[in-house]
Amino acid sequence: MKTTAPVLTAALALISQSEAFLVNTYPNKSARCATELDATSNRRDVLSSASSGMLLLGVTLMSTGASPAQAKVEGYAPPSKTKALGEEYRQGTAALADMDEMAPVPREAYKKLASGVTIADLRVGTGETAEVGKKCNVQWVLRKSNGYFVDSSEVGGGVPFIFTVGEKGGAIEGVDEGIRGMKVGGTRRLLIPVEKGYVEGLEDGKPGPLPVGFGPRQQMRRVQGLRKDVPGEYIFLEVQLTKVR
Repeated sequence: MKTTAPVLTAALALISQSEAFLVNTYPNKSARCATELDATSNRRDVLSSASSGMLLLGVTLMSTGASPAQAKVEGYAPPSKTKALGEEYRQGTAALADMDEMAPVPREAYKKLASGVTIADLRVGTGETAEVGKKCNVQWVLRKSNGYFVDSSEVGGGVPFIFTVGEKGGAIEGVDEGIRGMKVGGTRRLLIPVEKGYVEGLEDGKPGPLPVGFGPRQQMRRVQGLRKDVPGEYIFLEVQLTKVR
């Protein structure tokens, strides 16, 4: 922005000097000069308009600080650039859990399984239990480890993810392990290591729950590919068990 304005100013000054040169050099060729000056004037108008547009764009961007990464997520303001997020930001599926959306999840609620998957019950259900061989319906919200929303079953019209616990090809490993022991009506947070995530890919027919659309899937592909070796990286999923049969 700081470099563009002086360059355009210099260009406009050069055009003005060219106009004066044409008038002084060809005083008897008024028709030709008029034509050339008209063309030059048009070029100057274009450059002037471009300069004004760029200046306006720069002022707008500077005043708004707009950035795609700064879009609000789930009603919360975007996080800072630091890794750690406040619990009020990460409490993303309070609606699923029928909880106060600002209520924190105490540290002691988190339990790390032997596989490395970490679980925390946001609300304990009272219905039938999810266990190996049972077919389960779940509503879900998927985020990256920094808390940014990726996709959810609600975005897809509330259609649940259905799979049989322990059946290969149904759910990604972290979900298959993390849902066990839940009861219908309960909501659980799953912090899934990348190696327990979408290791088989994100194409249709792969273990889920799968985000829908190129953008959400591409976000998770980057997590699985570029960030798989980043210490502490994980997939942030929250699920509500709605049916077991």
